[in-house]
Amino acid sequence: MKNIKYADLHNHTTASDGIFTPNELVRHASTKGLAAIGITDHDTTDGIYEAQKAGKNYGIEIIPGIELNTQEDKFEIHLLGYFMDYNLPWFQDILTKIRDSRYYRAQKIVNNLVNIYGMDLEFEDIIHKAGGRHNIGRTHIARAMIDKGIVKSIPEAFEKFIGEGCKAYVKRYKLTVPEGINMIKKAGGVPVLAHPGLISDDSIIERLISYGILGIEAYHSKHTYQQSQKYVELAEANGLIITGGSDCHGDSSPMVGDIVINYESVNELRRIAKLS
Repeated sequence: MKNIKYADLHNHTTASDGIFTPNELVRHASTKGLAAIGITDHDTTDGIYEAQKAGKNYGIEIIPGIELNTQEDKFEIHLLGYFMDYNLPWFQDILTKIRDSRYYRAQKIVNNLVNIYGMDLEFEDIIHKAGGRHNIGRTHIARAMIDKGIVKSIPEAFEKFIGEGCKAYVKRYKLTVPEGINMIKKAGGVPVLAHPGLISDDSIIERLISYGILGIEAYHSKHTYQQSQKYVELAEANGLIITGGSDCHGDSSPMVGDIVINYESVNELRRIAKLS
């Protein structure tokens, strides 16, 4: 009987807002018997090299990826990209622009938390804990609030203080969905719609498909069974690749390997990216 191989295609490291270094993430993945994992940090590819090096040591294939935040009307849409030629100078230039805008946004959010709510937060401390200015995001601010005893969890920080609609919230620079899709495709990668179940209006998904996404993350740690089945059917009806991943950040459930997909999805992504 042929052994079935599995992959977790959505994971974050200390290169963005995860708490595991790429090496630590791969080591954890090795205990789950996975054949492959995707490294999909927010707006950066800095964790891929270390992960690939660790992958050779632990016998796990590392799928180079990224997660881009894009905007469609009032909706924040996350796009996953796989198998891009991510070292292209123009590709990295766009990522640098996005990360720089995130830094200034985080600075404004912290200022709001201090000035509006009187919170005892130091922006430089948050940068240090984030591993540098190029990594910083709202999750790092939330962790600092937990450390100070202001909130008990990251979801609480977002719900009460730094999520959209809160007084301290600051809008960020975002690509449009077509811009994000075209950026991934131009770099030779495969754009996939991330966790569609977190979009508050399912009716928008058909429009997103029309923009040229090539896959749907049907299996995700925050999807119900019914949602996953719905997105599998939607992907199949539109000839799209079905992917899945835990969306591991490391400081709470889920953990790498909690949500997996048949390794055949990796082969499909590679085929579409013309890397087979």
